[in-house]
Amino acid sequence: MTPRKPADLAYQKGIFRFSVLSHLLSSPPNTDDLKAALVLLAQRKHKRPWDQTEVDISLRTLERWYALARNAPRPTEQLQPKVRSDKRHCRSLSLEHTTWLLLERNKHQYWSIQLLYDNLVEVKMATPVPSYTTVLRFMRSKGLVQKIHSKLHRSRREIRSFEVEHVGEIFHMDFHKGKRQVIDRDGILKTPICMAIIDDKSRLACHVQWFLNETTEVLCHGLTQAILKRGLPRGFYTDNGAAMKGEELIEGLEVLGIKKSTTLPYAPYQNGKQEAFWQPLEGRLIKMLPVDKRLTLEVLNEVTQAWVEQDYHKRVHSEIKETPLNRFMTAKNVLRSAPGLTEVRNAFRTTAKRIQRKTDSTVTLDGVRFQIPSHFSHFNEITLRYARWDLGEADIIDEDSKKSIFTVYPVDKLGNSNGLRAARREEISVPKTPSEHDLDLDLKNDHLPPLLARCLQEYSRQFPLPTYTSLPTNKETN
Repeated sequence: MTPRKPADLAYQKGIFRFSVLSHLLSSPPNTDDLKAALVLLAQRKHKRPWDQTEVDISLRTLERWYALARNAPRPTEQLQPKVRSDKRHCRSLSLEHTTWLLLERNKHQYWSIQLLYDNLVEVKMATPVPSYTTVLRFMRSKGLVQKIHSKLHRSRREIRSFEVEHVGEIFHMDFHKGKRQVIDRDGILKTPICMAIIDDKSRLACHVQWFLNETTEVLCHGLTQAILKRGLPRGFYTDNGAAMKGEELIEGLEVLGIKKSTTLPYAPYQNGKQEAFWQPLEGRLIKMLPVDKRLTLEVLNEVTQAWVEQDYHKRVHSEIKETPLNRFMTAKNVLRSAPGLTEVRNAFRTTAKRIQRKTDSTVTLDGVRFQIPSHFSHFNEITLRYARWDLGEADIIDEDSKKSIFTVYPVDKLGNSNGLRAARREEISVPKTPSEHDLDLDLKNDHLPPLLARCLQEYSRQFPLPTYTSLPTNKETN
């Protein structure tokens, strides 16, 4: 397979050509020796950095490169390949050709460019048929290169049912828009969204709850409830919805040691066990609710919990030939004990780094300022974990262990208005006042830097002159 060329290939070529000639440009040889130096370069192998291939460079090419870079203010830019004058333009395509290509692409969206070009060749037009490269460049400039439809691509692969060996090995999760509307507190009818988490082995519904939106906050709340009810699973299987891509969910699963897996796009059958759960939910539970009565979200959640525990879990499942509750209790499981509520909630947070304001020791998270304690005031950068839907607190974490070391809260400006401020604990060393005798420098006893000590030692050995403690007086000089 041919390696893909880097996007900045022209820039890398300029750097490569400059590196070949760099020693000749830094120390130019004489006119008589220049050709000999270029001949030596032409006899060597030169490795290209973008594909690690050793190539030969001819003497004429080296002479041309040297002439371009010798007096250029920016030799690397001068040595780059010139941009084609018709780049991103297809001037050789006539209006008749472009019109035909656009119309045919609109009719046959899944044709390849080669197939489109082969049909263009068969059409008789007044102007000559352009090359395949020209047609390909034109289609790319218009963003009309063939895109294989994902459904057609995956339909060529076989589909097989699967089931894991242990309870708690995989929890499935999905959202479902209900067919029955609920009335909110403002008296507005809204379509509820059901979030369900079921166990792959037993089909047990670990947690089912209705919401009015589909967000990462909702997903993390539902998964927290499922973990507290049933325990920590080993894997979590979802589709590729926006709520499943939230940073809080991804980091939370990593902290709790749960492997996240997703289905392929446009492949709901891969989460078929979860999709099958909506049939009894709509066909049994929703059908039993009176049509002539108004329904609230609270009432819908209450009847759903009762139906799940008393009907769904105790009815024989058509696939496993036993009740979900019985298989959940009797089959081998790999579930782990659920931690406390606070620990699970704090796991579903995202990590952010902020520069601490030295003036008042605060950081800002999503527009909310948090107060950093004074014993962290010497930190220039603070690493915090928080949930974007709960800005009431955040945790300062250690970057190495990823553990929480302190909990911080938003700035309490009303509380700070009392004027009470704690003194900063700064150790100030008071220098000892030296005596008059200690101020004199003793070249023999005082510890001097190694360089100065060596200089004094060599100087005294080469020039053994007497040492004066003071300037000589006039009487001494006379």
